[in-house]
Amino acid sequence: MADEVAPAQGELAITRTGDRLRLAREAAGLSLADVATRTRITQRHLEAVEQSDFSALPGRTYVTGFARAYARAVDLPEAEIGAAVRKELEEDEYGRPSYEAYEPTDPARLPTARLTWTLVIIVLLLGSAYGVWRFLSVEPDEALIAAQTRAAEESEAPAQTAATGAAAKGTTRAGAVPADAPVVLTSLSEVWIGFDDASGKTENWRTLDAGETYEVPPAYIEQFTLRTSIPQALKVTVGGRDIGAIGPADTLVKNISLKPADLIARAEGAGAAQTLAPVPAKR
Repeated sequence: MADEVAPAQGELAITRTGDRLRLAREAAGLSLADVATRTRITQRHLEAVEQSDFSALPGRTYVTGFARAYARAVDLPEAEIGAAVRKELEEDEYGRPSYEAYEPTDPARLPTARLTWTLVIIVLLLGSAYGVWRFLSVEPDEALIAAQTRAAEESEAPAQTAATGAAAKGTTRAGAVPADAPVVLTSLSEVWIGFDDASGKTENWRTLDAGETYEVPPAYIEQFTLRTSIPQALKVTVGGRDIGAIGPADTLVKNISLKPADLIARAEGAGAAQTLAPVPAKR
């Protein structure tokens, strides 16, 4: 009877996807360092995947991506592994929203709907009255308005000339960038980056530690675009020139062209757009 129970317990011990990946690695005679070299994922992230410790990984997207890469490295079906990890995320507390206990309040102590709406209307009326008072209490200075109008008319022609010159200068700078200028990615903190093909599929990715630099290979520049979900942690330079932020903080950005001319144009686009804004017509 004991012999029959032992195998059952052994099978129950291998129910997590991380255990399956670890056994496949050990069967292939690979160390975690070997898998890290093949996948370009740090060993501590690989250990977290093996232990199904998803809270130690950056996010749900990374969890699935790391597991699929691990599966490819040990010759396991990556689609099946990815689906299993997603299922574990849904079942695990890591993937569930946290709820706070709610203590019911005595209904007799809650304000009635009529009282609530009365207070809202009073607040709106007071706000409107204050706005009207501010509008009526401020009298325009006719002399100041006339001076501003003359200054705008006198600076209109120079402004148009300056805008044209700035646009031409920006175009020259962007066009003067060598096609083979080195594109270097520097991590300000630990950041995951991916390289997508023309169809949007991530063909390669890597994790950069804080302070690590990575020069994008010329083949990647021509074939792939950049994606990352922590753009504020990545500094992009072209020929030593910082192109600035590539997207809002903590936001997934993708389809970022890695061609030097495109990166320089992206950096100067915001300034050029502001310079070329239409000048108000004379009155």
